[in-house]
Amino acid sequence: MPASNARLRDLSHSAPYLHNGALDALEDVVRLYSANAALARAGSLRNGAAEMKRIALVDSDTAALSAFLRALNEDYE
Repeated sequence: MPASNARLRDLSHSAPYLHNGALDALEDVVRLYSANAALARAGSLRNGAAEMKRIALVDSDTAALSAFLRALNEDYE
């Protein structure tokens, strides 16, 4: 499995999120990336990765994307 896919498995079991544990919910992380992507497209995100400009989410995408990420959890029971 490619390393990028491995990072998504069991993601919802690894809260809190970000390097400093600032966010507790996947929905908050999705909203953060969406907001930062908008800043990147506007040229207002300092040192943002070029890939950020390609993220284009609307508010209604947040729940669906978060549910998809939770669906990547392993079933340990």
